[in-house]
Amino acid sequence: MLRKLTINNIALIDSLDIDFSEGLTVLSGETGSGKSIIIDSLAFVLGERADKTLIKYGEEAAEVTALFEVQQDSPVLKRLAEYGYGDETEILLYRKMSVTGKNEIRIQGKTATLAILKDVCAELADIFGQGQHLALLNEKNQLQVLDAFCDHRNVDSKLRGELYPKLTAVNKELRSLGGDDAERARLTDILQFQIEEISSAQLDENEEEQLLLAHKRAVNSEKLSAAIGQALQCLDGEQGAISELSHAASQLRGISSLEQSAQTLCDRLVSARLEADDVCSLLRETLAEVEFSPAEVDRIEERLEKIRQLKRKYGGSIAEVLKFLREAQQKYETLSNAAERIEILNGQKQTVLKEMYALCEEKSAERKRTAERLAQKIMNELDDLGMRGTSFCVQFNNRPSFEEYCASPSADGFDKVEFLMSANAGEPLKPLAKVISGGEMSRFMLAVKNITALAEKIPTMVFDEIDAGISGVMAQMVANKLANVSSNAQNGYQCIVITHLPQIAAMADVNLYIEKYEKGGKTYTATHVLSDREQRAAEVARLMGSVGEHAIVNAKELLDWSDRYKSSRK
Repeated sequence: MLRKLTINNIALIDSLDIDFSEGLTVLSGETGSGKSIIIDSLAFVLGERADKTLIKYGEEAAEVTALFEVQQDSPVLKRLAEYGYGDETEILLYRKMSVTGKNEIRIQGKTATLAILKDVCAELADIFGQGQHLALLNEKNQLQVLDAFCDHRNVDSKLRGELYPKLTAVNKELRSLGGDDAERARLTDILQFQIEEISSAQLDENEEEQLLLAHKRAVNSEKLSAAIGQALQCLDGEQGAISELSHAASQLRGISSLEQSAQTLCDRLVSARLEADDVCSLLRETLAEVEFSPAEVDRIEERLEKIRQLKRKYGGSIAEVLKFLREAQQKYETLSNAAERIEILNGQKQTVLKEMYALCEEKSAERKRTAERLAQKIMNELDDLGMRGTSFCVQFNNRPSFEEYCASPSADGFDKVEFLMSANAGEPLKPLAKVISGGEMSRFMLAVKNITALAEKIPTMVFDEIDAGISGVMAQMVANKLANVSSNAQNGYQCIVITHLPQIAAMADVNLYIEKYEKGGKTYTATHVLSDREQRAAEVARLMGSVGEHAIVNAKELLDWSDRYKSSRK
């Protein structure tokens, strides 16, 4: 059960510490005082979605800490251990949200994710807000209510843990083999076309780079030719460098007998001329290579376009295109020889589906047995809540054939259910959404929560204004039911209720008064434990809408009656 809740910078709440105990805790106060903010804060630390508007205006971050205590056999402890948070019966939760988007979640002081937090807290507390009235009118949610009361763990373990994963694996392999004959033929044709298209191109991994270089030279061939031609003219023209080098060497040779260094310099000039001759030869060869015909340019461009086309379809590079080719060839080979393997897989699939269908039949039978017990329990609860004579049942869809189930197999079973109710004797049963009033819906939800919470061993039940649409005698009956539910305190159960009804406030084991006040131009929320009888009587009188001595007397009489009722239930 929830032991302590610490709230910082949530909406109107600056800083708030609330201690909770077993039994029935009632939160009351004027409308808008911040009662629902406390429940929103609890939902936040339990993993519910929240946005930045929850952060108190002017603050950078909001944070909530909750301390729970559970029984040694609580299923929550198993989840904690699985995630590596130990198995302590005291569970500390912390969640922080900042305006910058930085969030922090901790379980037992260790970092956690939101998904882990929600999973751990799924069986720790159940918060019933006013919006859940509508949720229960949804048929899918009605099946979840029924399943919460069922015990088909062994069937689910076989279905979810073994057969459904096996079916998924078989279907995956069948898809890899092309599915049915028609699909396989279609895939084979596509693969054959792809293989031929890539193979006929005769790609080489280095080809594109060479073609791009050749294309660059082709489009710049005039510039290249002009530059090379000018260089040749400078070297080998009528007054080019080669001619001048020969003339210079000749002049030095003529004075070699007179000047000792002349011959050495002459030899160097001869070498320079020979080097220049070699350069000229290479330039002439290069000039021949840079002269591209229009046909050659067209061929290069067509080849580059072909490569680009294949890259667009099969990969970002030639290497990836060739990898695609290898994989396509391998898949084509597999599909071409898949008949025998497909026959084996289809046999396995049929075997798995038959087992699943049989277990779904078993699950459906258990659901139907449970539905009868659940219906009787709900009617008993509704009797206690002033809806005597109400008829209720769970209607199931027709069982699908094996072939129909195979078209859309599920580990959840093949059942669809709808809650039917008649609130008045002699009236036919009709879908819940069509016949139930607002006040009846509140009591119906209380009845369902009372049954399923005990079945699921959820220790903390929170009701945000369960009294919607009820008053008078009906309000007293709801108060009695809440007292009955919270009387399981010895087994670790507690109820936390926001109410505007004096009957429920009088039935509380602990009364918390929530008030809103202003200080320094800002609005704050505070809580006060109504610890003595006079304070409780004053609050019950306020909820009655009466003032004066007679109102206090009536409030005390209601408190006395509530105390006697609770004592009689122990």
